[in-house]
Amino acid sequence: MYAENTRREFMQSLGVAGAGVALAGSPLLAAALGEPQGLKARVVLARDEALLKGKLDEHRDLLCRLLEAALQKLIGVSNAETAWRTVFSPGNRVGIKVNTLGLSTQPAVVDTIVAGLRKAGLPEKNIIIWDRFDVELAQAGFKLNKSSSGVRCFGTDAEAIGGGYQSEVEDSGSIGSCFSRIAAEQVDTLISVPVLKDHNLAGASLGMKNFYGAIHNPNKYHDYNCDPYVADVVSHRFIGPKWTLTVCDGTRAQYNAGPGFHPGFRWPFGGLIVSTDFVAADAVGADLLDAQRKSKGLNVLSEDGRPAKHIATAGARGLGVADLSRIERIEV
Repeated sequence: MYAENTRREFMQSLGVAGAGVALAGSPLLAAALGEPQGLKARVVLARDEALLKGKLDEHRDLLCRLLEAALQKLIGVSNAETAWRTVFSPGNRVGIKVNTLGLSTQPAVVDTIVAGLRKAGLPEKNIIIWDRFDVELAQAGFKLNKSSSGVRCFGTDAEAIGGGYQSEVEDSGSIGSCFSRIAAEQVDTLISVPVLKDHNLAGASLGMKNFYGAIHNPNKYHDYNCDPYVADVVSHRFIGPKWTLTVCDGTRAQYNAGPGFHPGFRWPFGGLIVSTDFVAADAVGADLLDAQRKSKGLNVLSEDGRPAKHIATAGARGLGVADLSRIERIEV
């Protein structure tokens, strides 16, 4: 674990202390702190069987403790508030991108993230919980808030409050799409909160695939296991450079027949996958899916004709670490 004062001194030397720069697990941080070359990205698994008992809303305190412990391990500090303030600053405008298609992100998980952002000093009005459609958010249990006060929650389809997609098509690699104005104009920092589940074409529906919900025409980009299209989307300046944290919701997971909800393939993972390296988070998530599938007598994703190729593509582009041998997997 890194000494807190050492990390602070390093960040101050870069002029980013308190600037909300997600450096944990980055090559820049590793070099400054004297870590060896061939950096291992850091992904934390925070699990507790108690999350599987009763309703998740009954375990909000436990969720908070798990997320704080994960972030502290990830950043290398012993205080939760310090961990949140290392990654986020009070001036950030944060968009929390949830997934409400099929098995949905749990509102209790998002509430825990919001509580952490408040510890970092962010005012509620600087936080937007969002996905594609108002109706899907409401069906998933999120309380819509289109006012100018409090934590806001709305879909990209909420035209009346400045939602909707930009009118200009943006090119990124092989895609041409109009991006959500929420991601493009209303936030400068992104948190992806996907669900730990498989996908019938992409193999895995995790943090990167979650941002198909940020473009107006995701239906066009599902050929070839969605590769390289997922990496193209997250490479865009509206997504990748703003993406600070992944908190993959594995409190209720699904290992087959996704992304639609199929209760016969529910998986009691009972935890969260947390990282500031979004490629590494997805690589670990896909590996966990493969292990669960094998334990149930199913083919791994690649043998099932739907390898999660977009993860390797993103790694090859330098967006993060996709090589599992270079990922430090920590359990709390």
